[in-house]
Amino acid sequence: MAATPDHVRHAIKTYMQAWATNDKALLLSIFAPDAVWEDPVGTPPFVGHEGVSKFWDFAHMGAEQGRTILPRIDQIIANGNEGILRFTMQVRIPAENKGLDLSVVDYFKVNDDGLIAHARAFWDEGCVSVPEGMELFAPNIDEAYES
Repeated sequence: MAATPDHVRHAIKTYMQAWATNDKALLLSIFAPDAVWEDPVGTPPFVGHEGVSKFWDFAHMGAEQGRTILPRIDQIIANGNEGILRFTMQVRIPAENKGLDLSVVDYFKVNDDGLIAHARAFWDEGCVSVPEGMELFAPNIDEAYES
């Protein structure tokens, strides 16, 4: 049976829950084994659970030193088996008084099993803001491709 807008909303909400609760297993559970994730679009894609896992690990570098990641949902739109998520990813490193608010538009395509088959994140330097009273935290996306 083809995925419906309800399946798409469920996948997107679960995706956001995984980020909010720091649950890598939950995130992997909603991606198809052969999923493609472009984050941001224009960089080499992360492919399959191995690629998704690699991106997750990159995003969570520094967690043991207190770096936090908290998503704030602005809007979810679902049509057919596709969806759009507008959100802000709030990254904080309190010990260094650094932070980053990244406004992102994600596109998702969900397969017949209700799993994310393709994810595309749209953001650029114009989507970055610095939390008041903090210095900019600027991650290097190239580190996500290192072993």
